[in-house]
Amino acid sequence: MSVTISSPGMPRRGPKTQGYFGRGLIVAALLEAGLIFALVWVSNQKSPPPPPKPKRIAIHMVQPAPPKPKPKPVPPKPVVQPKPKPVPKPLPKPAPQPKPQPVIHHVPKPTPKPLVAKTPAPTAPVVPPSPPVTAPPPPPPPPAPSLSAQRTAMAEYASLVRARVQADTRVPEAVRLMHLRGTAVISFELTPSGRLVSARIAQSSGISAIDKAALAAVENTSYPPFTKDMPKHTTRFDVEVHLSAESGG
Repeated sequence: MSVTISSPGMPRRGPKTQGYFGRGLIVAALLEAGLIFALVWVSNQKSPPPPPKPKRIAIHMVQPAPPKPKPKPVPPKPVVQPKPKPVPKPLPKPAPQPKPQPVIHHVPKPTPKPLVAKTPAPTAPVVPPSPPVTAPPPPPPPPAPSLSAQRTAMAEYASLVRARVQADTRVPEAVRLMHLRGTAVISFELTPSGRLVSARIAQSSGISAIDKAALAAVENTSYPPFTKDMPKHTTRFDVEVHLSAESGG
């Protein structure tokens, strides 16, 4: 059996009292560490600059300077008149030099040649002008042929032209194969020299191949010049061109 003696002035330590004591030690240790950290942090911070010292302004009382005396007026300077400039003396004129006189060369005069009597040249005999030669007048134009002579000459020429055109006509192959036939009237103009001016189909045969063959015959034929009884201007002629399968050419 154990007996525990406790003094009346000392508190009794139980498990709860020991817990409070431990916590107090921890809190004290934390506070001490915080103080040490604060001291170290404060020591590391730079000290703030000292406040600027107030400037002292010294005020001195200066007595005003006495007024300056007014300057005395300066007497005017005497006017000095300029001295007259000396007038330069005129230079003496140079003596005139004598002009050089031209040298006269005496050229001996040529001695005149003795005059020789000239014999007069023989004069040509005067020939009277020949009278102007007048060209003989042109022969009078031949008398115009009579109207009946012109008609006869035109009919004979037209018959000759018709025979030449008909002889130069070429029958197309289509007209031969199809046994066609027809007559086309071609109107054309000739100059007095026999040159063809124009040609056209005045009356169609109704068959295009026959019309073209008749026109080609007129254009390809050569014509003789007009006879003396025919008119001396471009004349129109109308010729009938017959084509058939049995035609020659």
